[in-house]
Amino acid sequence: MTTYQTIDDSLNILEPIKIDDSIESLQFHDYTPQSQQNLDVSGSTIKIDINASDTYVNTSKSYLVIKGRLIRSDNDLPYAANAEITLVNNAMMYLFSEIKYTIGDTIMERISDPGQITSMIGYLSQPDDYSTSAGLKSCWSKDTTNNANSIEFEASVVAPAAGYIPTKSNVYNQGFAARKGLLMSADPRGSFSFVVPFDHIFGFGEYNKVIYGVKHSLTLTRKTSDNTAIHHANGVANGKISLNNITWRVPHVKAEALTLMKLRDIIESKQPIPVEFQARTSDSIIVPQARTFTWRLAVTSGIEKPRWIIVGFQTAKNQTQEQNPAVFDHLNLTQAHVVLGGDKYPINDMVIDFPTNDYSYLYEMFDNFKKEYYSFNSLVGGTQVNFPAFKSLFPIIVFDVRHQSERLKSGVVDISLRFFFNADVPADTMVYSTIISDRMYKFDSDGKNLTMISY
Repeated sequence: MTTYQTIDDSLNILEPIKIDDSIESLQFHDYTPQSQQNLDVSGSTIKIDINASDTYVNTSKSYLVIKGRLIRSDNDLPYAANAEITLVNNAMMYLFSEIKYTIGDTIMERISDPGQITSMIGYLSQPDDYSTSAGLKSCWSKDTTNNANSIEFEASVVAPAAGYIPTKSNVYNQGFAARKGLLMSADPRGSFSFVVPFDHIFGFGEYNKVIYGVKHSLTLTRKTSDNTAIHHANGVANGKISLNNITWRVPHVKAEALTLMKLRDIIESKQPIPVEFQARTSDSIIVPQARTFTWRLAVTSGIEKPRWIIVGFQTAKNQTQEQNPAVFDHLNLTQAHVVLGGDKYPINDMVIDFPTNDYSYLYEMFDNFKKEYYSFNSLVGGTQVNFPAFKSLFPIIVFDVRHQSERLKSGVVDISLRFFFNADVPADTMVYSTIISDRMYKFDSDGKNLTMISY
């Protein structure tokens, strides 16, 4: 066994002081669509461009600012403060059917169903206190029940006697109440301004490097209906969302002189600049009314190598505003696995029985994602989804397919998702998936300009 002598850091009294002055300034610049007039047009395309210029930007640290108001759809008036209506959790993403990020002419990522996809990623990755702390700035305060109910305690039907202890309502939804409280406290009522980080939407957010002199485009496609972004109780009039501003706030980075010279030397010497990140590929499909379901997906190996596959089911969640598309259903799943290039993941059959609370295997797969993907220490904190809530609200299935055979390094990788249920899947059931894959590109330089190409 090889050993070597170390010294405790407290004894290293001559350790040099580290000073990082490589960035002279970092200032956020605002980019907006050519017009803010079509933000509420059904199915409209909202495009925000950063034109090529002599600047270094870091889109991984960028974010969207979305401003608007929740109002009644029948008369454009605000709701009464006690009306049981608010935006769904992660509502800004449910406003769009697709969000696309492009560098030059290359589509880096295209996310369909961004509401469900980013919700699943958020439930897997956010810390356990996010919903009750910083999350609300992004319209994130996760549901604690599937009810549009902000009343925490049941009303007494008789005059309370001495020593009366109020009964907590079993349909109270803490997340709904927090989101409603924020909107109803605004003046005018229903107004909001939310921040959505770039890395909440795209895996490219992990590429924390400056990018020089190329065009960036962010394209958002507005849904034809606001139903999936709003949740209200029975008897409350339908609402709509009126957007008045969308801004993409992107940092411009100015390097100090010596560092800037080194960056320019890289470009002028025509060195290829590697770009690697964990891309997200999304898909969805209607689930047939049967006890078994097989779903075939595919990615091109070499350009992409699948690492994680994340799946969520929803029954009757996206038709009316009384439904909640920010929660998921377990459908009495009894078994699930992935077949990737002929290999099965996990190799052993799972035993799942939600009615008897036998779903710890699935929850362990869910809980392990954050530990493995982010190298997260579970002793520091956990996910925001506890064991009971996983069953009732967030039964998200995570397949770890990182360790693969060498034969999967070329060609098209066939992915088959196979699910088994103890009864026929109900009508109006959708399944959503996102594949997290290694994706490799490079910037080619002609000595002056950069072009993004794939390996």
